[in-house]
Amino acid sequence: MTDIEEKKNDEVEEESDFADEIKPVAEPAPAPEAPEEPEDQIDLHSEEAEEPEEAKEPAPAPAKGKITIEYPDENLGKVELARQEFYKVYRKSNIVKWVVTAVCLLLIVCGWLIPNAIAALKEYSMIIALIACGVGLVTLLVFNYFWKKNVQTAMNRYFREYYEYTNAYVFADRVNNLEGSIDNKIEDEELKNCDLYKDIGKVGSRATYTFEYDGKTVKVCDAAAQVIAGKALHTVFVGKYLYTTNEYKGSDILIYFKGNKRALPPTNLAGRKVFSDSKNIVIYGDKGTEKVITARVREALNEFKTNKTFVDMAISIREGMTYFAMGYEDDLMVIALEKPFDPNPTVQYAGDLRKVLKLIALLK
Repeated sequence: MTDIEEKKNDEVEEESDFADEIKPVAEPAPAPEAPEEPEDQIDLHSEEAEEPEEAKEPAPAPAKGKITIEYPDENLGKVELARQEFYKVYRKSNIVKWVVTAVCLLLIVCGWLIPNAIAALKEYSMIIALIACGVGLVTLLVFNYFWKKNVQTAMNRYFREYYEYTNAYVFADRVNNLEGSIDNKIEDEELKNCDLYKDIGKVGSRATYTFEYDGKTVKVCDAAAQVIAGKALHTVFVGKYLYTTNEYKGSDILIYFKGNKRALPPTNLAGRKVFSDSKNIVIYGDKGTEKVITARVREALNEFKTNKTFVDMAISIREGMTYFAMGYEDDLMVIALEKPFDPNPTVQYAGDLRKVLKLIALLK
């Protein structure tokens, strides 16, 4: 386990559900139990969706602060520069930490060996050893406190800059009055109210922002939802969660974009009627759904393509609210710490968001 992993384990609150806040490199979470399928056995995975690539060796850190990856936008390049600044602080702090640790351990060892090797000091060897041990341990504890504080400050600054620059790229001038911060969270009920997932036991969120688009207030955040299964927690959603108001009146409509085998389909499907099903999209809704899913809406829906990064998406249209649960892989949801920042997942998200905004305008 790296010191970054130790740091995040020590500092992050229990409710955190994001891999970069727990450990930068993590084993995939256990797959949740498959949701009960309707009687007509709808296949909720798409054969056309790209499977995630197997883990590759981490790319070497850029030498002498130079960016070795080509970034399509200045703001995305600034993310990598911010990451390098963080990693520089972490690396230097880590070197000092190991030096101080070695000195403290040497002091403790010498405090035991030297008095026992000198006849005149043997009588006081235990006292000297205890004093050396105490001084060494206190020094180590005090230093560790300041080390953690220094690394945490650098990490917090980098995380704030990460969202500042990625938001500048993702939202650009497409929305108005973007407000929020990485520390802002949503209430559990705000995710539960989408009615996509059954018996949610735990909701984690961060980086909650609100903005104005097409006369509506929209809220978006990084979110994760888990259900309790015995003594374990199983993840049912990880990605970008977005919702806004609507003027819809009628029974619930659920639109699901099928993904690869890593996709996490909605689990609250029991009793829903299938309105239409294709290779890539399944729509659940009662009679009258065609009034909402117009030809223009279908055309907009067909623009979405799931892949190894954009795993799947569920849209829940309910009276008064429309919810978008955009499932993403770790290459977007885990913030780069030790490896260079890869801009491609963020480019993918920006494109997906533009399509979501188009749907919001059509569905109102």
